[in-house]
Amino acid sequence: MEKVKIAYPITDSSNSSESFVFKSIVASLAGASIPAVIFYFLM
Repeated sequence: MEKVKIAYPITDSSNSSESFVFKSIVASLAGASIPAVIFYFLM
């Protein structure tokens, strides 16, 4: 087995954390609403 080197991107801690939280909230809302909309139209 080869050792895999994991490279983490170097970003600004202030902007990237806020945008990451914002993107994760939007992604969770979209991920939760899309099946709900499909289920709503199937009923």
